[in-house]
Amino acid sequence: MAVVEANRISPKNSTTRAVLATVIGNALEWYDFIIYGFFALAISSHFFGGSPDETLLATYATFALSFIVRPIGGILLGMLGDRVGRRFTMLLIMASMTMSMLLMVATPTYKAIGFVATLVVIVARLLQSVSAGGEFSSAATYLLESVPAERRGFFSGLYSAGTQIATILAALSGLFISYVLSDASRDSWGWRIPFAVGLLIAPVGLYIRRHLPETEAFSKSQASRVKGGFKTLFERPGTLVLALLLAGAINSGAYILLAYAPTYVVKVLDLPMYVSFSALLVSGGIGAIATPLFGALADRVGAYRQLLVALFIMVVTVAPLYSWMNTEPTMTKLLLCSGFFSIIYAASVAVVPNVMAYLFPAELRAAGMALTYNVSAAIFGGASLYFVTLLIGVFRTPLVPAFYVLTVFASTFLAVLIGHSRIGRFRA
Repeated sequence: MAVVEANRISPKNSTTRAVLATVIGNALEWYDFIIYGFFALAISSHFFGGSPDETLLATYATFALSFIVRPIGGILLGMLGDRVGRRFTMLLIMASMTMSMLLMVATPTYKAIGFVATLVVIVARLLQSVSAGGEFSSAATYLLESVPAERRGFFSGLYSAGTQIATILAALSGLFISYVLSDASRDSWGWRIPFAVGLLIAPVGLYIRRHLPETEAFSKSQASRVKGGFKTLFERPGTLVLALLLAGAINSGAYILLAYAPTYVVKVLDLPMYVSFSALLVSGGIGAIATPLFGALADRVGAYRQLLVALFIMVVTVAPLYSWMNTEPTMTKLLLCSGFFSIIYAASVAVVPNVMAYLFPAELRAAGMALTYNVSAAIFGGASLYFVTLLIGVFRTPLVPAFYVLTVFASTFLAVLIGHSRIGRFRA
């Protein structure tokens, strides 16, 4: 209670600090996640024992384990955010994120310290997963409760641009490592450089978050807390399904259209690795600019209307464009498709945090967003990479990723169309 009281007498919130604190955190979470995927081969050889195939499987098993822990950590942090405060939870998340990157930079190899290295890396990934689980709900909630109501679309888009910024930083890191270092140097020590870059940025986020005040909406929510707490979320099954599918659109787009791109480009399109990094730079650059612009547009035309249009366009274009891209694949086709998908994805993802946040009352907001976002991340994110790869082999068609995205976006479109009356119910 002392923490809450201290936050209540905090000075008036600064919009600039709120934006910096949340966007930096969101970008770092995705950056760390993408970098781990990029350098999985090098990481596997340093921290796990066995044959190359066994160490790579162990690396991906650690990745999968993180998605099991993530919903639990996210829900606990979301509940903490609703009870103790958004600011305190955001500070705890940033500290956990920093420790995760520090362990990746400083941990000796398996050859040096044996199984202890494996345990340390598992701990590092679990810390990253727990912090990622709480980051979206706590940071997005904090930002959207801190900015003027008439500009929430713009700031929702600005927050969502953190994913695209992370994509740009990760792609630049990948290109740098690929071009500047030899394969031997990259696999020996160069893969640690991107994590070190993230570690240099993290203290800035810690400093900014430490000096943030609590939001007014949180302070007011303490006086009207719902009896029953977290359990009352399940009295809103329609709202939970709608939020789960909204988060599903974010996650399926991010994981299939972005995170899966390097694998798809090399394994399916049979193009060089540098082409995938170039495509990620294009999509990340376009998305970083387009996402806040679409957020601002949503303030004028309405988040509900814009979301429906963006979801519909993705549904009707994703399969034809994938088909065109797979017919005599070229770098030009890939860049054009990446740019188009980035624009449509930006139009939808720009408004999703804003829409999700106000599906729930303030006293349940962080927990509700944490529950739906992280369950969605496990279903539509982490598991999707495995099942898409499996289904490509089963059905012998390179269009499986397109059909996956089409299915998720079509389901979300129908859910938004049917459940539009729930959107914006809790605007206080």
